[in-house]
Amino acid sequence: MAENKDGQEKTEPASAKRIREARARGQTAKSMDVTTAAVLLVGGVIVFLMGSPMMADIQKFMRIIFIESTNIELTTQNISAYYFKFILFFIKLILPIVSLIFLIVLIAEISQTGLHIATKKFTEGLNFKRIFNPLSGLKKIFFSGRSVFELTKSLIKIFILGFVVYDILEDKVQETIDLIEKPISEIGAFLASVSLEVVAKVGAVYILIAVADMLYQRYRYKEDLKMTKQEVKEENKQAEGDPRVKARLRSIMRSRIRKLMLKNVKTADVVITNPTHYAVALAYDSAKMSAPVVVAKGADYLAAQIRQIAEENLIPIVEQPPLARALFFSTDVDMEIPENLFKAVAQVLAYVYQLKRKDKRNRANWTNIYRNNN
Repeated sequence: MAENKDGQEKTEPASAKRIREARARGQTAKSMDVTTAAVLLVGGVIVFLMGSPMMADIQKFMRIIFIESTNIELTTQNISAYYFKFILFFIKLILPIVSLIFLIVLIAEISQTGLHIATKKFTEGLNFKRIFNPLSGLKKIFFSGRSVFELTKSLIKIFILGFVVYDILEDKVQETIDLIEKPISEIGAFLASVSLEVVAKVGAVYILIAVADMLYQRYRYKEDLKMTKQEVKEENKQAEGDPRVKARLRSIMRSRIRKLMLKNVKTADVVITNPTHYAVALAYDSAKMSAPVVVAKGADYLAAQIRQIAEENLIPIVEQPPLARALFFSTDVDMEIPENLFKAVAQVLAYVYQLKRKDKRNRANWTNIYRNNN
């Protein structure tokens, strides 16, 4: 199992962040054999199909060199023109092939890794110690376990492909000997036929090699990016923040919300209690609200604070345990009361408004206890 430099086992799959960073450094799961197979097979077939026009150009060039060269007079005035024509001929001959190979390589690479820019490849990838101490880099290239594996894999590929080519040419030995008695046109056709067979069979075998190597490279890529449990913890801490800091922030936020809620108790029309465990403060303005709204609620110590503020501000406190519990567990602050509690709350508010009308001069008596005899 893979280990990091501290000897810890890498047992956890790579996170999305680790994969993004690896891609930014140019580290992707790709197989060079896939690109080689594409160039060999697709490029070989296309070059074979383009062979007729290319051969016509080559024959024309050779005719000029060997037949018409005696009629060409080279001088200091025209040598540059002939040189320019010679360069243009080779560009015309080679440029399509080079462009084709470049296009095939580009498509093969993008199909494996996708199109992205390795932004950190040339920044984080610079290792000045390796530049001034090349022995460390050479040791990694020639004496590492992965280098030995890659060398062994290359030798196996050479052996397999060499055997395929040998098997093809072995069957053509007698035909090759018979070419001595055949015209030049048949020799060209024979060479073209053998070349196409070699490209096709070697390409087919190389595709199998490329698929196997691609699967291996993807497996190796996932193994290389695996993380230790400690690395996962550190990454989560960086992404989500220190749990102690987050807990402290949540505590501060709850404290601020609690202070704001207790401040809103002063705007309530009534406080309904359990009487000691729960307290819910309600406000209702028929001109602005479609139903009474919970402006504050709390349990135990917070409930006592709500009752104290209500007493200090002469807000009626009504003891109604079932209703207090129902409101506490079914509502949140700044939320309208549920429809199934409309009737019970309406009775409480009616009682409070009745007290206001009967005894406006002594508001301290609004703390009388209302009990529902129903």
